Amino acid sequence: MASEQIERVAASVSPKHPDTSAKIDVVVIGAGVAGLTAAALLAKAGLKVALYEREPQAGGCLAAFQRGCFTFDTSIHWLNQFRPKGFTYRIHHYIDEEGLCYPQLNRIHRYKGTARDYILTSNPHEFRDQLLQDFPSEAAGINALFRDAEKLGTHLLYLDDRMRAACTMTFREKLSHAFGMMRWVLPIRHLAMTSANKGLHRYFNSPELLDLFHSRDTLMSVLVPIAFAFTGDFQALPKGGGKTVVDWLTANIEKNGGKIHLNSPVREVLVDEHKVARGVTLETGEVVRSTYVIGACDSTLLFSKMVPKAAFFDRWLRRMSQADLYHSSFSIYIGLDCSPSLLGLGEELVHLTEDSVSPEERVDGCAETTSISVFAPSFRDPSLAPPGKGTLQIQCPAYLAYQDCWKTEKGLVRGEAYQQLKKQYADVLIERVERNLIPQLRQHIEEISIATPVTFLRYTSNRAGGIMGLRPTPRNIRSGLAQLTTPIKNLLLGSQWATVGGGVPIATKTAVNASLLILRELRPASFQVLKHVVDGTVK
Repeated sequence: MASEQIERVAASVSPKHPDTSAKIDVVVIGAGVAGLTAAALLAKAGLKVALYEREPQAGGCLAAFQRGCFTFDTSIHWLNQFRPKGFTYRIHHYIDEEGLCYPQLNRIHRYKGTARDYILTSNPHEFRDQLLQDFPSEAAGINALFRDAEKLGTHLLYLDDRMRAACTMTFREKLSHAFGMMRWVLPIRHLAMTSANKGLHRYFNSPELLDLFHSRDTLMSVLVPIAFAFTGDFQALPKGGGKTVVDWLTANIEKNGGKIHLNSPVREVLVDEHKVARGVTLETGEVVRSTYVIGACDSTLLFSKMVPKAAFFDRWLRRMSQADLYHSSFSIYIGLDCSPSLLGLGEELVHLTEDSVSPEERVDGCAETTSISVFAPSFRDPSLAPPGKGTLQIQCPAYLAYQDCWKTEKGLVRGEAYQQLKKQYADVLIERVERNLIPQLRQHIEEISIATPVTFLRYTSNRAGGIMGLRPTPRNIRSGLAQLTTPIKNLLLGSQWATVGGGVPIATKTAVNASLLILRELRPASFQVLKHVVDGTVK
């Protein structure tokens, strides 16, 4: 689809409410990447779909914003499974045969500390060889780590064709799937169950190497980036950034007769006496009747605010309060008066850490010790800034509860104390970047915008301002929190909260599986086609 058509259709998204006299097939709550993907798939199958978003723009964490002459994406550093034949690649090309172009990354991840500087590229052996040169006495462990990462990368490719949820399968398919996943899990179970600290000591004795790779998570989390590098599974956003993806999905929804309604919060899900979802009521009081409802939004918000009170949801909310969640983010968006290359930056994400800081301190949200990600989106995509200028993002793990919710007032109202704390926090991060990576950065700042977890909460409604959902920890996997179906018939979960893990592929996975459940009943022929696309068995 031509970019002009995308822009024209995206501009036509209506904030008005539909004619509620006619029942539609599916209501989707939330226009993040999951909601947009579900709506695009269902509209392609010929269903009547209406998507409601409380914000004035679609996109969620893929949304972009303008500051002066600069365009900023909110939080996407790279993408996975968009390589040819990858799961998300296949889904996007099913939605629209032309799809979008997701450039392959060569320079991926830079490990920068006070006394070290390494780069992970699409040829991971270069990283390995540099480590072997610097740590000859650790050669056996270094070689073993990279061998294990390469094996893991090949192993992870298996998941591209195993993204379908069991609830969309026949009994025979479930047996085959369970057997296949058991065979997949067993060889890497020790990686997922072993802490990074314990696992790394199996490879190294050197404190410098342990410090380079250490993490508060599992050994698998350490190996996965190197594993993805071996399989070429790091892609960048298409030209124009996240907005291009949002506009493309929007255009395909509209092209197939679906409707997106912005500035349209949902007040409640309508449930009849038989515990069947029958549509939604909007904040305006208008009623929209539908056969299915997909909650492509924060599930805590859905269960606590939008559905009738039930014991199940109370229990679910209690378990969710104890779940292991991904952190939120403190993000600084900077418009530069020069190209990022003049400041020594390339297409890679720079992971900036303080030496001799524990894994816990690297994600504790303290500005002085937490790890920092530095990224120059306009190096990859010059269209995000005027000629001769550039964009820069500085981000770190952060939490909503920090200093009494960032010194907000009652109801998270952002007063003067909030503004001062936000500026102080940003100043500390910028000073660290200047000291360790980009000297005199402040002299090149032309525009600046700062987002705290309060900001992410306001714009995504995700619990605690989270930029992703449930971490793939053993406790979360055992808890049963991640599921597509609910005790209310025809009310499905279709956001990243319906599974463990995070990011665009995970959000896409839940959207696809929620769509499959609906298509199985309402459009069996379309169900069969999409099933084969997901399973990688299209002839």
